[in-house]
Amino acid sequence: AGVVQRATLLNKILVDVYGDQKLLGDGHLPASLVHGHSGFLRPCHGIKHLDGIALHTYAVDLARSPDGRWWALNDRTQAPSGAGYALENRLAIARAFPEMFRDLKIQRLAGFFIKLRDSLAHWGRACAPYKGQTLGATEQPLTVLLTPGPYNETYYEQALLARYLGFALVQGSDLMVREGFVWLKTLSGLRRVQVILRRLDDDYCDPLELRSDSALGVAGLTDAARRGTVLIANSLGSNLLESGA
Repeated sequence: AGVVQRATLLNKILVDVYGDQKLLGDGHLPASLVHGHSGFLRPCHGIKHLDGIALHTYAVDLARSPDGRWWALNDRTQAPSGAGYALENRLAIARAFPEMFRDLKIQRLAGFFIKLRDSLAHWGRACAPYKGQTLGATEQPLTVLLTPGPYNETYYEQALLARYLGFALVQGSDLMVREGFVWLKTLSGLRRVQVILRRLDDDYCDPLELRSDSALGVAGLTDAARRGTVLIANSLGSNLLESGA
C-alpha cells in the first residue's frame, strides 16, 4: 500500500512540474529544486499525458530496518529495470524445482506483465491518428522496447522482456520521426510506432532537443511526444523524480 501511494504521489508531482506547476506556484516545492536539477528537461514542459499518467512503470529500492519497519531507499522512475530479472528467476526456479514450485502455491507474475502490455496497448490506441487513420477493432498498436544496445549492462533483461511481451526490441537507429510520427524501419517499409517502452536515459532519447551528442536516440522524438502521436513510457523528464531531495 505504501509503494502504491508513493508511486501515485510521484506521478502527480511529475505531471504538475511539467504542466501547470501549481506546486511551485503555491510554494510546496522550491523552484530551485526543480529548475536547478539537471534532470528537469525544459523542452518537455507542456507535454500532455494520457489519463494523467506520466509514470507508467515504477520501482523502489526497499530495505528492512532493525526494528522491522520498511525503508524506501531509492526511487527508480526514469527507466526502471528489474521486471525481466524477476521473470527469468521464476522461469529458472520453475524448471529446476517444478514440484516445490507447485506445492508452495507461489503467486504468479504473469498478471503483472499482462497488465503492463494491455495498459500500454490502451494508451497506444489513444494516440493521435495518422492522417485520420485509426486502428481497427482487432489491430494492436505497435509497441517497441527502446534499448541503448547490446553493450548496456541490462541488455539481457531488456531482450528477455521484449521477447516475453511480444514487443520489438529496437535501437535508436531503427526508428525515425517523419511528419511528427514515429516509424520503425522494416524490410517491408515503414511501420508506425504508437508506444515506446524505453530503457534509454532521458537526455539520450533525442539528439535534436535534448543531448546533442547522443548517438542512441531518435531525432524529433520530443516533438512527437509533444504532438501526442506516441506514448513514451516513462515520460521524458522523469529522471527528475530520482532526486533524493
